[in-house]
Amino acid sequence: MAMNDINDISDKKILADWYAYAADEPDFVGSWLNLLRERQSITPDRQQSEFGADDRAFRQLQAMPLPRSESLAGDAHRIAEVCSLKNPMAFVQAMILANNLMQSDSQAPIEEFYQAAFDADENLDK
Repeated sequence: MAMNDINDISDKKILADWYAYAADEPDFVGSWLNLLRERQSITPDRQQSEFGADDRAFRQLQAMPLPRSESLAGDAHRIAEVCSLKNPMAFVQAMILANNLMQSDSQAPIEEFYQAAFDADENLDK
C-alpha cells in the first residue's frame, strides 16, 4: 500500500470523525435537523431523502455551521449548494422553520400574576 493511500484513508477517517462530532453540537446544522426530526416525528433517512442528499452529503450537511440569523435564507441556500443537495429549497425551508422553533422556545411565556397585599383571598362577601 502506497503512502498516499494511507494518508487518504487517514484523512477520510478524520473527516468522518469530525462530521460525526459536529453534527451533535449546538452550533451546527445537525442540531437543528435533529430538532426538526423530533418535532415532525421523521427519521434521518426521510429527512435526507427530502433534501435529496446522498450519505456523504448528508453527513457533511449536518456538520456545517448554522446559518446566520440576519441572512438565514441566503446562508442556508449556500450550504445546500456546497453540500450538493438536489432539493435545496426544502433545506432552506427547514432552516427557517428550525430558526422559528428555536426563537419560540427561547421566548416561552412567563406566567406571572399580581396580588395586592391588601386583597383578601377569602371572605370577600363579608
